[in-house]
Amino acid sequence: MDISDKRIQELKVIIEKKEGKEISWEEASDSARRLAGLVGLCFDQHKEECRRQEKLKELPRGFKLDGVGYTCLICGRGTPRGGNWYDKYGIKCTNCQSSINKKIIPATLAKDKNKFYTKYDLDSKFNLKSTTLRSWVKKEIIKPRTIPNRSGGTYIQIFLIKDNKGFLPPKKMVDSKLVKEVRKGKDWYHSEPWYKFVNPFEYLKEYKIMEYMKHSRK
Repeated sequence: MDISDKRIQELKVIIEKKEGKEISWEEASDSARRLAGLVGLCFDQHKEECRRQEKLKELPRGFKLDGVGYTCLICGRGTPRGGNWYDKYGIKCTNCQSSINKKIIPATLAKDKNKFYTKYDLDSKFNLKSTTLRSWVKKEIIKPRTIPNRSGGTYIQIFLIKDNKGFLPPKKMVDSKLVKEVRKGKDWYHSEPWYKFVNPFEYLKEYKIMEYMKHSRK
């Protein structure tokens, strides 16, 4: 994509003002190309979403998307060719969509991941290992919603916050935080888990998960 010198210069001025230091023409040109590529990608995605919305007017109950490369908004897994469903809630794999149809899980989960935890979430946010989680489920300490696969086995389990009131905290309380560090004069950013910034047992003392976490460590 060709970008005029005028646009590169405008971006160079903006970056220098934000960073408080001068950058080279090559750095500004590279940033301009990257930004233009991102804008182009976003525009293409917007056009595709508009096309889907138009098709939904003809098929309000939803339809399958052609091709591959889609990600289910609930389980987070990729969908195989023909193994997806798109409706007003977005893209779901056939297993999650089937569970919505059977009222095992609400369709609104596809629009708001803050309503539930996955097994991965519990591991990454609480260092809760699979063996401990299975034990808690078996003892009915934590309540899952089990999404089956086509053969009737377990596809995944998710844990709705509304099913586990007083046990699981709102996900926003345990979001990772972005940390800035300076390396060789440049700003670098990385995320750190929430529990590195607070006393986790005091911070989440109103939620029973921390009480059981203490027991699981003994």
